[in-house]
Amino acid sequence: MTFMWALYAREVKRFRKLMLDTVFSPIVSMVLYLTVFGVVVSAKSIGDISFLAFIYTGLLAMIMVNSGFSNPGFALIIAKNLGSILDLQVTPLRPWQIGIAYSLAALTRGLFTLSVALALTVWFIPGMTIAHPLSLLAIVLITGLQYGMLGVTFGIWAKGFEALTFGTTFVMQPMIFLAGVFYPVGQLPAPWNLISQFNPIHHTVNLFRYSFVGYADTAPLISWAAVLGCSTLFFGLMQWMTLRKLAESLQ
Repeated sequence: MTFMWALYAREVKRFRKLMLDTVFSPIVSMVLYLTVFGVVVSAKSIGDISFLAFIYTGLLAMIMVNSGFSNPGFALIIAKNLGSILDLQVTPLRPWQIGIAYSLAALTRGLFTLSVALALTVWFIPGMTIAHPLSLLAIVLITGLQYGMLGVTFGIWAKGFEALTFGTTFVMQPMIFLAGVFYPVGQLPAPWNLISQFNPIHHTVNLFRYSFVGYADTAPLISWAAVLGCSTLFFGLMQWMTLRKLAESLQ
C-alpha cells in the first residue's frame, strides 16, 4: 500500500506543477459559457429553476468528468514517451492498485478544480443552494474515481497522444454534450430521449443537477443504478487492461 500512495502523491505533484492548464483552463471555459448564456437566456427557466442554474450544474459535472478522465490518461501517455512507465513494471503493485492510485489523483484534481470553480463562479447564480448535500458528496467522489478509472483504461490502451486525443474528441466530448449539460434530456423527442438514457455521463450530470437544485430529467434511483453499474464496469476494464498491457511489456 505504501507504493500505491507514493504513486498517488507523485501524480498529485505532477498536476500541481501544471496548475494553469490542469485547473484554471477548464474554469476559464466555464466562465465563458456562463457569460454567454447569462446574456442570452438569463430570463428563461426550466421547471422551478432558472436556465442559468440548469446549465451551471451541468458545467460543474462536466468539469469533474473531464478532470477525472484527462488526468490519468495524459499522465500515462507522458510516462510512455519518457520511458518512466517502466517504473510500474518493477514496483510491487497489483494492476488494480496502479489504477486506483491514478484514479485517486484524478479525484484530487477534480475536487480541487471543482472547489475553485465554485468559489469563482457561484456568484453567477444568486441564491444558489445545495438541495441534497450527501447525494452531492457521493456523486462527486464516485465521478472522480469512475472517470479516473476510465482515463487509466484509455491511457494504458493508447499508444500515443493521437489515440488519446481521438478518444477525448470523438468519444468523451460528444457524450458530454449529448448528456444534457445544456438542455433537458426529458424534453427530447423520441427516440433520442430514450437513447440518452444509455449515455453514462447523462446520469452523472443528472445526479449533479439533482443534488444541487433538486431537478432531475431521469429518476435519481435509475441514475444511481447506472452510475454504480458503470463504476463496476470501468473498474473491471481498468484491471483487465492494466494487467494485459503490463504483461505484454514484460514479454
